[in-house]
Amino acid sequence: MEMRKQNFNQMLFLLYAAVVSIMACVLFLIYSGNAAEAVRRGITICGASVIPSLFPMMLLSQYIVKSGAADLAGSLLDKPARLLFGLPGICGVALLTALIGGYPAGARAAETLVSDKKITRREGERLANMAFCSGPGFAIGMIGAELYKNKTAGLLILTAQAISCIIIGIAQRLISGSGNVTSSKSDDSVRNISRSPDAFVQSAANTASTMLNMCSFIILFQVITEMLNSSGVNNALGMLAEHFGFGEFGRIILPCAAEVTAGSMLSVRFGIQFTAFVAGFGGLSVHFQNFAICSTVRPRKSLYILTRMTQGAICSLIVWLALKLPFFSSMALPTSGNAASTIPAEFSRVSVGFGCAMLVMCLMSVICLPSEKEITDQ
Repeated sequence: MEMRKQNFNQMLFLLYAAVVSIMACVLFLIYSGNAAEAVRRGITICGASVIPSLFPMMLLSQYIVKSGAADLAGSLLDKPARLLFGLPGICGVALLTALIGGYPAGARAAETLVSDKKITRREGERLANMAFCSGPGFAIGMIGAELYKNKTAGLLILTAQAISCIIIGIAQRLISGSGNVTSSKSDDSVRNISRSPDAFVQSAANTASTMLNMCSFIILFQVITEMLNSSGVNNALGMLAEHFGFGEFGRIILPCAAEVTAGSMLSVRFGIQFTAFVAGFGGLSVHFQNFAICSTVRPRKSLYILTRMTQGAICSLIVWLALKLPFFSSMALPTSGNAASTIPAEFSRVSVGFGCAMLVMCLMSVICLPSEKEITDQ
């Protein structure tokens, strides 16, 4: 019975892959020019924004772990990390690097700690779920200074993300039943791990690999978003949303779910609370980057996505509460006049089917990944 089920799942996945591949090829042929422009736009984003802002801090965070400096700092954070999160102190250092370095830094730190056997795979999964933040460069520089013309707005969203990380970490400890007095088996691993004499070289190589991974997904999701726009899927959803009384909100659901940069630009018309949700959720592009990075950690996809949605809701709630204070009340109104907040796509009855297939490809890529039963602990 179990064998039949496995064979059925394999056949279902092969059928899905074949259908999606054919539909994607047809879609790319129809909109080849749009796809090429999206690739150029993605490369520009990577070269002008992503790599300059993330590479230095990610390299530093890698070196801190590889050189053993994180072990020393972890000994200072061991008690608070175990008390709050039920994790070794070195995970507290990884959380700090994620808050400073941005979205992929937490996943990269978790993967490095697990692959170096400083923490267990399950601890790495909890760390990857918890250490998720856009970082000050994106929150303050992009959202605050560029979108809201107010760095305090970006600082508020960054603070909300930091608080949400702590809340998620505490919730994971309570759900998993990890106590602050139980010693992790990673304690002995930390004491026995030898320091690599090539820490800087390994850190540079890992960072370069991560950057290439990130840029690949950024370009990919630029293309996917462009296909959804060109095929008229976003306009179709907008028309459907208007029919049910949601107005223009339906037109930005897919871009916000797909990619955090474009989603943040589109979210400003609905106010900073929604922007906080988008930044807290992070977008499928970032999630796929983290899945690719965490090849050893292998986080459960369903739990990871649920955690991201929860974090987005927590960030939105924190910002909403902050807006009740006089100091932040001026940020409550939606921002208008953002050139990036328009969606230049016309609804096409012929091409919408191909756009829907592209959307299904994104969703099924998560659904068809290995289930938790296929994952074994180290």
